[in-house]
Formats: sequence, C-alpha cells, structure tokens
Amino acid sequence: MTRIPLAALAIAFAAAAAPASAATPDCYGGYKTFMGKIAPLIGKVEDVDLATLMRRGLSVYDACQAGDNFSPYGVWDQIFNEMTRKATK
Repeated sequence: MTRIPLAALAIAFAAAAAPASAATPDCYGGYKTFMGKIAPLIGKVEDVDLATLMRRGLSVYDACQAGDNFSPYGVWDQIFNEMTRKATK
C-alpha cells in the first residue's frame, strides 16, 4: 500500500521539476552561436576592446552554466551589438 503513494509522490515531483528543466537555456549552444556571430568582427576591433568583450562573453557563459536566473542570449546580443559598433569606428 505504501508503494502507490510513493509512486504518486515521485510522479508529482517529476512533473513539477519538468517545466523548470525545460526552461534552462542551452549554454554551450548559445555560446557557440555567439562566437560564430562575432568571428568576422574579431580583426576589426581594437585589441583592448576585443579582450574585454571576449571576457564578458565568457563570463555570461560561466553564469549560464552556474544556473544563474537570466537569459544569456540577450546579453550575448548586447555584446555583439557593442562589438559591431566598435568595429565600425
């Protein structure tokens, strides 16, 4: 008799955890896409700015891997936009 309540509890717990895990971003895939977008700009940005922007992109990846509650894609887009502005100077 205790197997049925334990099984129901396990199913309820799995169902509650499923939406949370579905909402987690693909950190590796997002970082790979970010790197692909900025690759053509690397030679056009000054060295100091390039290092700073690359570190920011990697720190966003690290925060994503750590499970911080934010959307890394928006931050990577901001970094890409900033890099584009610096490349056109």
